[in-house]
Amino acid sequence: MKSKLSPCVLSLFCLNTFIIYAQPNTDNAVISTIKINDHISMLQWSGAGNMMLLSGKDGNILIDDQFAPLSEKINVAIQAINPGQVKFLFNTHYHGDHSGGNVNFANKGATIFAHANVRARLAADSTNLKFTKLTKPEPSAAFPVVTFFDDMNVYLNNEDIVIFHVENAHTDGDAMFFLPKSNVLHTGDCFMKGRFPYIDANSGGSVNGWLNAVSRALLLIDDETILIPGHGDLANKKDYRDVRDAVMSLRDAVKKNIKTGQNLDKILAMNLTKDYDKTFGSGFINGDAIVTTIFKELSRAK
Repeated sequence: MKSKLSPCVLSLFCLNTFIIYAQPNTDNAVISTIKINDHISMLQWSGAGNMMLLSGKDGNILIDDQFAPLSEKINVAIQAINPGQVKFLFNTHYHGDHSGGNVNFANKGATIFAHANVRARLAADSTNLKFTKLTKPEPSAAFPVVTFFDDMNVYLNNEDIVIFHVENAHTDGDAMFFLPKSNVLHTGDCFMKGRFPYIDANSGGSVNGWLNAVSRALLLIDDETILIPGHGDLANKKDYRDVRDAVMSLRDAVKKNIKTGQNLDKILAMNLTKDYDKTFGSGFINGDAIVTTIFKELSRAK
């Protein structure tokens, strides 16, 4: 029988997600390099978010930077690919496993770019955000110095980088990065390969926003596009579409049952995720967690 989330577990869900995003032990971390083409690589450590390095005549361009204690290891991996400092650093969103190295790379001369809400979240007092209530605002050196609200294009290392904000998806400050020439998309945590999405509702995320974000990305890419997810191995369009379709199906099923008066406990007992648990439920967002997230969002919208 599938285990159910107890009321106690449900009440601690936000705290548990904080623990997941808290800094793990990085002492023995090894930064892996996965080469995509002659000037694009994914840098990866399983305990934090995936990074993308774009190298060339304009210098090293880094998307995301994991936790601060990993900065030197990350920099060693970068130097092995293309010697020279990181000139520009982009954050896909504000969570510490993607932006924790901002201060270190800024101190090495990197200029940081991100959505305006990333700067606001990094600068916020801990009492303003439930998700980060156990943390303090980051030092000002961590803040993006160039921000945008919707979309922007940058032209670096012979790539036209299309940067687009997706509203209220994983958080309220998510940006995806599409390189049409190389046909590479970095999704940030709007996609975690082989996992249900984590919707950080306390940081402006939403299930419907996430679904809209995925649908927008799928319209932009094709079957040959290489996806760098926020976590997990390199992926393709089908991988992204499959998890989108699963979450959409669950959203619709939960909505239908809410309309017939079912409460959360009864909906969890229906085991709506049974066809998806082996494929997407192995991460910290299991079947009960994603159904609970959907239920809470739809209940608030009533």
